[in-house]
Order: sequence, then structure tokens, then C-alpha cells
Amino acid sequence: MKNERRKTTKQKSLDERFLRHPEMYEQMHRIADEMEQAIANGMTADEAEEMAIKRINELGRAMLTDWAKTRHERSIEQVSQDKRGAIRDSTKN
Repeated sequence: MKNERRKTTKQKSLDERFLRHPEMYEQMHRIADEMEQAIANGMTADEAEEMAIKRINELGRAMLTDWAKTRHERSIEQVSQDKRGAIRDSTKN
């Protein structure tokens, strides 16, 4: 199919990917722990699914926020390299 992701010859494992984001890795472990605990305490499958979706959405937002901050910092750095004479913060006269 056209929409299928092309597999690289050496695909990174999740552990390798999360090495750069240890806080995200820890959050994934917390989600798994919460799920196991909730199911052990008698949570229904529907409740567990709802909880998992909520936690994964929170993780996704955190990851996108981290990505956006990194991109913003890179773009500021690039502009300051390209325009060495540019003033970043100033007051109006």
C-alpha cells in the first residue's frame, strides 16, 4: 500500500528511540504499570482502554511539545547564526 511506512534496513527499537527522551521512556513505564495495577484491581476492559487512551494522549502532547521546543530553539539558533547583527530582544524607542 502507498500509506505503509517503508522499513529501513535497520529499524531502531523503542529502547533506542527513547534513549534521547528518558522522561518519555519513564512515562511509558508508568502507563504500563498503571494498566497492570488497574486490571489487577478489577478494572473493566473498557475502563482500562479509556485510561490507556487518556495517558497515551498525554504522552503524545508531551512529545509534540518537546519537539516544538527543540525546533523553536534550533530556528532561533539558525537565525542568530545567519543574522549575527540581528537584535533578539529590544524595546521600542
